[in-house]
Amino acid sequence: MKKVLVISNMYPSKEHLAYGIFVKNQVEQLEQEGIETLLAVNTNPATGKKNVLFKYAKWARNVMRTFRANKREISLTHSHYVFPSGLFSYYLKKRYNIPYIVTAHGGDINKMAKKGGQIRQFTEKILQSADHVIAVGEELATTIEKSFNVPNDKITVMSMGIDRNVFKKTEDKKQCAVQLGMDPEKTNFLFVGNIIREKGVAELIQAFNKVTESAPGQSALYCVGSTKDANFTSKVKELAQGNADIHFIEPMPQHELARYFQAADVFVLPSYIEGLGLVALEAMSCGTPVIASDVGGLHYMLADGAGVLVPPKDEILLQLALENAVKEGMQVNESRVNELLELHDAKEIITRLKELYTTHAK
Repeated sequence: MKKVLVISNMYPSKEHLAYGIFVKNQVEQLEQEGIETLLAVNTNPATGKKNVLFKYAKWARNVMRTFRANKREISLTHSHYVFPSGLFSYYLKKRYNIPYIVTAHGGDINKMAKKGGQIRQFTEKILQSADHVIAVGEELATTIEKSFNVPNDKITVMSMGIDRNVFKKTEDKKQCAVQLGMDPEKTNFLFVGNIIREKGVAELIQAFNKVTESAPGQSALYCVGSTKDANFTSKVKELAQGNADIHFIEPMPQHELARYFQAADVFVLPSYIEGLGLVALEAMSCGTPVIASDVGGLHYMLADGAGVLVPPKDEILLQLALENAVKEGMQVNESRVNELLELHDAKEIITRLKELYTTHAK
């Protein structure tokens, strides 16, 4: 097989470490396994209509320039996010007969496509014309099959995988907490993700405020994530004002982030939508139990006692789950957790992805 052109509208840079980090991780794992890749990616997370138009125009030029310079060496394109990334793969297949695989991550199907109009039409065309579709979670795969008329045998459920050499248990959680400046005598909650409305951050802050009101000094909340919307982040920090047990931390490299997963007592992911929720798996891989919204891939992941599920946007039930974790700790079904970690191990994922590449490459 020749080279794979990887197209993604999200990819990290030195300035924005967490922006599409899962795509970068997979590209590096592919390279380690001998798959040569070319990148045509957007590293600019700027929002706002003018910024989006500018950055996507620049990215489009980069995609086409990279393709033309390497046309004879490319045997397949792999787009991350159906729209807009998949649009390039769709065009290159129609124009140059280059086969493509597209990975749906969740927001592209559950949010972007629901805007309707041309985006919905393009999403359907991209999915139906793809040589293969990867969905990061089971519910996402079902939606793609039923709502976009994609044959079941053309869809594979496969996450981006977790690097268990990075995200692994620590021998001493309390010592790890001390090293990060956490109080090991408190129940330390952790959230990792963009500080945006859809991640349920406002509900998390409000629920945690009530937890500390009823039981002061017994817990702390650490929110690791980048600002996508300055106004929303400002509102969230206003909600947290006056609560010294809430801490906001900027994104960091993966090996440093793993230390926070290891140190935390409970990981919390109260999203409104979630294709899979890879960060929840990273927490579990570090031996940290998870409380999360009963949505998308999280519904399947945390079933059978692997974690605690609460309805999305329900501040009261989230509060009760946090309070219960403070009072009684959290017990999980270890055998189920181990099954999940084996299934989503990055090495297993890369093996399966290589098979798809070999099957569909030109």
